[in-house]
Amino acid sequence: MEKKNLLLGLIFLYFFCLIATIYLILQQAGKTVPEPALQKWKMFPKEAIAILRIYGPIGLSHGFGFPVGVDVDRLIKRLQDLREKPEIKAVVLKINSPGGSVGSVQEIYSEIKKLRQKGKIVVASLGDVCASGGYYLACVADKIVANPGTLTGSIGVILELANLEELFKKIGVKIETIKSGKHKDIGSYARTLTPEEKEIFQNLINDAYEQFINSISEERNLKRDKVLQFADGRIFTAQQGLKLGLVDRLGTTEEAINLAAELAGMKGKPKVITEFEPWEKILDLFSRYSERKKISFPDILREQKVRFEYILE
Repeated sequence: MEKKNLLLGLIFLYFFCLIATIYLILQQAGKTVPEPALQKWKMFPKEAIAILRIYGPIGLSHGFGFPVGVDVDRLIKRLQDLREKPEIKAVVLKINSPGGSVGSVQEIYSEIKKLRQKGKIVVASLGDVCASGGYYLACVADKIVANPGTLTGSIGVILELANLEELFKKIGVKIETIKSGKHKDIGSYARTLTPEEKEIFQNLINDAYEQFINSISEERNLKRDKVLQFADGRIFTAQQGLKLGLVDRLGTTEEAINLAAELAGMKGKPKVITEFEPWEKILDLFSRYSERKKISFPDILREQKVRFEYILE
């Protein structure tokens, strides 16, 4: 009986220590958020501005075991939630991203556009870098605010393929491919692209590039010919971007919040809400561990076979 009580006591102590540790981690994680954090079970005020972060690569690989960069599904869910909350009058997008995969960027872009169509004011606040696909998301906002030294631009599309044919010859590796059509293995790392395949990929690039150009021209109210003059992949500081029409105002996140409140017709100091999930801090610890994991050669090949992205290299 005494052994049983001792065992139960040890189990209770173990779970108590575990819960206390998690509580301390979450408490510390909350301190890293500059804006007031709002847990999901709390009620929204009558009028508020929501802060939504878009940090890191968008929709690229999920690393070698744990997700890194922007969780596209979670971000889209948050945008949809904010769209249906009448209390939220404006959303400030804090973007610090070099861009990412074409499909993921366009999906988020579409949700931001729906947010505006619902009557919400959207202001983009650019961080250290807001380039390529990151800027694609910013351009759909009502206004763009950035620090003078923010790096932006890099308007374009890139598709990269690994070609290990010569290496395989040196080490005696030969890959046999059985396919249903002549283009089924297009982009294979085991051989060089044919001229016809290069043309196919170039047409993909040109199509996605045209979509990018048209979006900037439409959302920023810029003539297409003017956009084409600087949309060659080069990057700019926000101060340079201001002259080109890529940015509306130079300033901090606080100024972006004040601008959003003004455009939304909110009086007085706006109530700012950050929908913050502290569990993401715990997951981040695992993602850091995954960076130190042993990476196999097949993993690298799977990650690098085809990259079709709006991204700053």
